[in-house]
Amino acid sequence: MKKNSRSLLISMLSLGLLACASLLLPVSFPGRSQPLPPPLSSFAIAAIIALLVWLAQPWRVAIRGARGDISVSMAIDVAAMLLYHPFIAGLGSAVGTAAYHLFGMPLVRATRPKENRLARAFVRGVVTFAAVALGGWAAGMLRPAAGAIVFSQDWLAIVVGISIRLLIRIVFYPLGMAALRRDPVGEYLRKEWERLPLVPYLMITTLGGTAALIFQYQPPAIVLLFGPLAATWALSQEFHRLNELLATLEDKVQDRTARLAETVTALERRLAESEALHAVDEAISTAIHPDEVLAVIARESVRVTGGSSALVTLLTADGRQFVRATSGEGMERYIGLELPMQGNLTSLVLQTGQPHVSRDPENDPRLNQDLVRSGHWRDVIEAPIRTKDRTLGVLVVASQQPGRFDEQHMRLLTLLANQAGRLIENSELHAKAREVAVLEERNRLARELHDSVTQMLFGLTLNLESAASLLQRKPEKAAALVSRSQEMAAEALAEMRSLIFELRPAALQEKGLAMALSNHINLFRRRQGIDVSLALEGDERLTPEVEFALYRVAQEALNNVAKHARAQHVRVRLKLQPDEAFLEVCDDGIGFDPTAGVPAGSFGMIGMRERVSEVGGSLEVESRPGQGTCIRARIPVASGGETG
Repeated sequence: MKKNSRSLLISMLSLGLLACASLLLPVSFPGRSQPLPPPLSSFAIAAIIALLVWLAQPWRVAIRGARGDISVSMAIDVAAMLLYHPFIAGLGSAVGTAAYHLFGMPLVRATRPKENRLARAFVRGVVTFAAVALGGWAAGMLRPAAGAIVFSQDWLAIVVGISIRLLIRIVFYPLGMAALRRDPVGEYLRKEWERLPLVPYLMITTLGGTAALIFQYQPPAIVLLFGPLAATWALSQEFHRLNELLATLEDKVQDRTARLAETVTALERRLAESEALHAVDEAISTAIHPDEVLAVIARESVRVTGGSSALVTLLTADGRQFVRATSGEGMERYIGLELPMQGNLTSLVLQTGQPHVSRDPENDPRLNQDLVRSGHWRDVIEAPIRTKDRTLGVLVVASQQPGRFDEQHMRLLTLLANQAGRLIENSELHAKAREVAVLEERNRLARELHDSVTQMLFGLTLNLESAASLLQRKPEKAAALVSRSQEMAAEALAEMRSLIFELRPAALQEKGLAMALSNHINLFRRRQGIDVSLALEGDERLTPEVEFALYRVAQEALNNVAKHARAQHVRVRLKLQPDEAFLEVCDDGIGFDPTAGVPAGSFGMIGMRERVSEVGGSLEVESRPGQGTCIRARIPVASGGETG
């Protein structure tokens, strides 16, 4: 308020000094040789000037590329300033200008603000009177009497008069208007100078000065200026229209640019989201342990939201909550931290299954303040990690910037949390599948023991009992039974060795995958009565993990052939190269539809895929009903280990 009062005081003082100067300086002008006209004539001349200025105010001239426009009344001001006594010209111009700003124009749409009209008209009138009076006084000092045109005197007088009028216009008018608007004087002056239409002003005032010179020398010739004036006004109207179109175009360009920037920002955000989801999907497909994927989810959550840190919590089987993965500087030490199940924000997310935010973490008792202080958290968002029917944990992302997260961030974190839920659910299903596969393998071995070794041992026991009873009475028959028992014991021993070989074949470690696979196929051919051909290419040695995975895939594929395929012939192909190991098992059995899912009660396919995935490989199943089945496993040697 004090600053506004000071601006008003400065403006009123400057306008008062200007008015005094415009009244005192022209008193002695133009000397005794040209006194003021009689009062009636002076009043008539001032009234005509005022009427012309008032009527000319709405008509404005603009030039394309120039800032703003200028009223045609400015030409009348300059002409009157050069033709008549400074007091008469100043009074007429001031009255016409003030009348326009106070009353406007009839039949012309008002373009002036309605507020402060009286004060605005007063300031305009005082400034116009001073500008015309002082400009006329200065011009008259250089060209005191009318007569023939003297270019050096006349044009110098015009330039000086126009310059003084311009100087007063650009200094004292903004001072007065700044006081009315209660704006800082310096700031308002700067704005006025920036939008001053200097080129139109010079053109219009020069035209007015030229008209005054012509009127002094030969008044009828003034009509010659009407044509150029009309053409100038018409051309200025076109320029004015072009300027408006240019301004409209600039507004549209700015609007389109802003919308384009928003679109680009949205596309960049969507691209970051897609990259994050792709990174999580890739991690899910290649990671061996779920914690590896949870770490990727935490890292991508920080990247796409612009946060500073993140952590993932999971529930245990006994209902406790632990931090399983983190991202961000200094967050690694919190892995394994147990969070309470009551009274904090993560427990609320777990209970409601809905995302929650904390806009003031430092004063939020629901958050672990050690985490808040360590990570300098200023904004926190938490999303539940869910499956179809339960909540498994919470994805927490924090930022060091207040108000960083919005609804789109919440939506993205919900997607990433759902990915984590899908991972955990798949991991649990795979664990159950492995358990079933182990149980199925144990049952198979139990059946093999029962069907072969147990029966042989039972027969061996009966033969030995019979031999013992016949040893005294019929020694030759007892000897035959003992001999048969030896054969059965040898067969039982061979069968036991083959079963032990299937659990962890020694030949696989000693002689390599090719020899172990050949031995297993020989045993399979003898026991199942199915024709099996083996094609071997290459003699590379692989890591034990890769060789065992391929051996188990071949073993499980042949086991499926024996149980389900009803095949007559099986073709096994093993190709060992420095950069890749390839295994193919094809049969001519009944086949099946791979798109129909895993047959009920069989987890062989799941087990094979997991074994190959664990060593970085891929498994392809090709089959059709009635056209047999082909199983192909590819394992890059670089991902499986070094060749030996």
